[in-house]
Amino acid sequence: MDLVVVEWMDAHSGKGWQDLHEIQEHIGPLYCRSVGWVVAKTPKYLMIVPHLSGERNGNVTVCGSGDLAIPISTIVKKTVLRKSKRKPMESS
Repeated sequence: MDLVVVEWMDAHSGKGWQDLHEIQEHIGPLYCRSVGWVVAKTPKYLMIVPHLSGERNGNVTVCGSGDLAIPISTIVKKTVLRKSKRKPMESS
């Protein structure tokens, strides 16, 4: 599993009722950055988790928390911070 920074675009909404002119001024997606371990990849999604436990505890199952599925089509840039020998799960 590689440790990565993923830069991606996401949909967003305003805060409650707003004047339509204000809404039109803020049109466009929201730029996001997320950091995590790549635990799975499909043709449509990259799954990362920022938290891992149990890797150095012998026969303990490795667990992840805070999972985030980022649509591949929204990714602007992916930077590998640390390469791993362990491969992510791949699905179709």
